[in-house]
Amino acid sequence: MMKNLIQTLGAAAIALLPAATMAQTAAQGADTLAAVRGRGHLLCGVAGDLPGFSAAGPDQSMRGLDADYCRAVAAAVFGNAQAVRFVPQSSVETGIAALGSGAVDILARNATATFGRDTAGNVQPVGVLYYDGQGLLARGNAGVNSLTDLAGKKICVGTGGGLQAPAILERLARERNITFTQVPAASSAAAFDAFLAGQCDVVTGDRSALAARRAVSLPAPDAAVLLPETISREPLSPMVREGDARWRQIADWVLQALLVAEELGVNSTNLAQSVQVDDPEIRLLLGVDSATAAQLGLPAEWAVHALSAVGNYGEMFERNLGTASGIGLDRGLNDLWRRGGLHFPLPLR
Repeated sequence: MMKNLIQTLGAAAIALLPAATMAQTAAQGADTLAAVRGRGHLLCGVAGDLPGFSAAGPDQSMRGLDADYCRAVAAAVFGNAQAVRFVPQSSVETGIAALGSGAVDILARNATATFGRDTAGNVQPVGVLYYDGQGLLARGNAGVNSLTDLAGKKICVGTGGGLQAPAILERLARERNITFTQVPAASSAAAFDAFLAGQCDVVTGDRSALAARRAVSLPAPDAAVLLPETISREPLSPMVREGDARWRQIADWVLQALLVAEELGVNSTNLAQSVQVDDPEIRLLLGVDSATAAQLGLPAEWAVHALSAVGNYGEMFERNLGTASGIGLDRGLNDLWRRGGLHFPLPLR
């Protein structure tokens, strides 16, 4: 469409197009895989301060579900999960801008896939890495155990960077016919800090983020109650620049491979045995049949490298968000479809 527009306007009018539009057009013509290989490492945009998704560990290495996803992509491309540089982004919107400009190759920053983001013209969601939703965390002594207890309470809420949490709270108030006071903060992290400082009774944000921050930041996590209700749909998806079909396919199929592996019973500890299994989908997954590699432009064992580096999706979840992480989230919606979850991996065939 942009190409036709430029041809219609003529060369003299191209200079009148906004700089962002021209940058977008240039980015869409790029070969991201070639650029990543030429650079020698992947640039991954992350939050950098969100436990469970992307935050520095005791050894200062980036840890979390988002970080491990990018390591899996790096492993698939290079055979080396360390060939990735993490670039912290202060908000999803700054991350989208960095992705559109070419400052990062993938944005894995607990970003919700929405109509507006998908149709903005410069980025596109890859696939759902984590099914989340807006939740509420209340002080243990606030007398709040469900949505019906919010009447008259103060709720800290992040308002910056395109966050829709205030509007979702307003809808909740209308639907439940309850009145509470919103205490605005610049970001979700700032809202949680205000909650810690005693400026409100309740804080709202993604339920996973609230659970993670409660586990890490509160001296006694049990003193805060994570309400059971979820008040919005937040399918969190990595994002890539629009216009590079092969790079989108790589980003998507690395995610699908992590899910397919779990469904097929393939994990980081049984790869050698799994290669010997006479199952067509396992053979495709592990590169015994190299058809997937040829179509993606990756090494034959791209999925083996990814699984060796981070494990399958279940292993990633348990390590970063489950009981082994200290955060203690159950799989819930993020379990496989066979166990009542929403993850329904695309078949390798």
